[in-house]
Amino acid sequence: MIKFFRKIRQRLLSENKFSKYLIYAIGEIILVVIGILIALQINNWNTDKINQSESNEFNQRLLNEFVGNLDLANTKIDKIESMINSSKGILELFNKTPTDSNSRTLDSLLAIAMEGVKVEFRTGTLNEGLNTGKVALIESELLKNKIYGLTSNIDYVREWDKTYSGYLSNILMPFLYKNFNFRNMDNAFSKYSTGESKFKNNRHKALLDNEEFENLIGNHYFQSNSQLEFHTNLKNEIEEIKKLIEIELKK
Repeated sequence: MIKFFRKIRQRLLSENKFSKYLIYAIGEIILVVIGILIALQINNWNTDKINQSESNEFNQRLLNEFVGNLDLANTKIDKIESMINSSKGILELFNKTPTDSNSRTLDSLLAIAMEGVKVEFRTGTLNEGLNTGKVALIESELLKNKIYGLTSNIDYVREWDKTYSGYLSNILMPFLYKNFNFRNMDNAFSKYSTGESKFKNNRHKALLDNEEFENLIGNHYFQSNSQLEFHTNLKNEIEEIKKLIEIELKK
């Protein structure tokens, strides 16, 4: 093909047909430019196709991760609600006449209230997308912005969980070690029972007449409610992103 065009140019020059040669040369340049543009378009199309394939594969893995995190969020919320109900139940015991029955109820409520929330969200695929730029391949600007903002919200909830855990470990538990019989509680509610304590439940009645303990449980109640609010908001955000990913995958 190149030899063919070269022969045409040589023939036009040898015949001194410069104007025709000039028109031909311009036409040849236009053909070359069109060829380059077509090649670039094909290359762009192939690149877009590859990016779309990578984006869909990433979105599917991200969707799977978010579905799992929704289950974890529901587990966390259920635990926090149980802790709130237990704390409220303990506070109600302060307004009742101390009895052996109340002492046993205190054991069961404390066992639930002190469980804590240890479930951790999975963010492997999310972090991969942020670190490798795969999130940038997502077409939806709304979805991208939601994903970019999610990590800071997860970190915020994690910090709040640490604050609650610190309160439990450093304030409430040390008080209970001095004023509460864990062995009797473990004997009744733990699978690692060590038998009954000789001290029985006589200290439980004193706890329900202790203002410091009431304040500690009241603080535990309000902290748990704040924790529930943060986790519920995060769950709702994860659920919204999940729906946006599903829409993206249907395109």
